[in-house]
Amino acid sequence: MKKLFPIALMLCAFFSLSSFAPVRSDAPVIKKSARTYSFPITGTTDGTPGAGQPAGTIAYEVNGSGTIPSSITFRTLSGTSLGTYPFSLSSPNNYLAGGLAMKAQTSISGVYFHISNACGAGYCLEFIGGV
Repeated sequence: MKKLFPIALMLCAFFSLSSFAPVRSDAPVIKKSARTYSFPITGTTDGTPGAGQPAGTIAYEVNGSGTIPSSITFRTLSGTSLGTYPFSLSSPNNYLAGGLAMKAQTSISGVYFHISNACGAGYCLEFIGGV
């Protein structure tokens, strides 16, 4: 019985290891790559379509160059401009646009543009103080 145990152990090891297949040289490799985006970036958000107006949906357009935003323009859904507001660098990869004029026209006190691959599109856009 003692002589049979090492042989049985070797056979079990042989059969279990024989099921492994060697790695193919043409196996696909997952490569990480930065998501890219291009300007203008457009969309809609909640806000007021002008000073003293009831809350509703307004359109925005972020303009810039490369990966850096330069300004955001708000419009009513019918196309009337609610103003263009510049972005300024608040910290590395973080840009902020805002001010009293933006809040008066849109009820949005600030827009935060964060460049990060953690965000699905390569950037996050946050509207601060909206309706």
